[in-house]
Amino acid sequence: MELKLIKIKNKSCKACGETFTPSQFNSLQVVCSKNCEYEYKTKIALNNLKKIKQQDKIRFKELSIEVHSKDHKKTLQKEINELARMIDQHCEYTSCIDCDKDLTNQIHGSHYKNVQGHENIRFNLLNIHSSRSECNKYHGGRKDGYEKGIVQRYSQDALNEIEGLDIKYKSSHFTNKEIYEKIKIVRKLKRDLPTFSSKNGYFLRTLSNKVIGLYK
Repeated sequence: MELKLIKIKNKSCKACGETFTPSQFNSLQVVCSKNCEYEYKTKIALNNLKKIKQQDKIRFKELSIEVHSKDHKKTLQKEINELARMIDQHCEYTSCIDCDKDLTNQIHGSHYKNVQGHENIRFNLLNIHSSRSECNKYHGGRKDGYEKGIVQRYSQDALNEIEGLDIKYKSSHFTNKEIYEKIKIVRKLKRDLPTFSSKNGYFLRTLSNKVIGLYK
């Protein structure tokens, strides 16, 4: 059987630009020599690296805009409140910190010192305990029941510490970037909470505050 040679058209080398005739066995050849092949592959690698850097730069810019342009306080507050409720559930505290009645399905993370006027300690877990929604919504100005609940559940020293949070962290100010970064930490704490052996809510709140790192 007679083999017929296929006529190969000349090409321009992708590296040096010189005209060359590709091999009969490699019609897809785009460079004229080994040196040009190395040069061409290096050029492709550098171009790919440049594209990756450009994509990373765009993503970093998008992330930076996301971090700095949005108010992440509400998101972090929601996560912190949920962590506080989970701690109480983990410790098997079944009553409202305010009225001492059994907690219902509508359980709130109730601040001992309200966010309004106490922005500096709004994320401090020692200031947040589970309550019935009625107490959190309508008894915001009443502290007697809440104070009694803290003392009964923990101690008078615990109440004294909570009372002093405003002074201890008076100058606390958190940037939007800090708040954004803490959201991930709180979410991890929520996932890890079931593995904790302690059943003391005050200890777990203190430990979680340290891990989150907003109140050092």
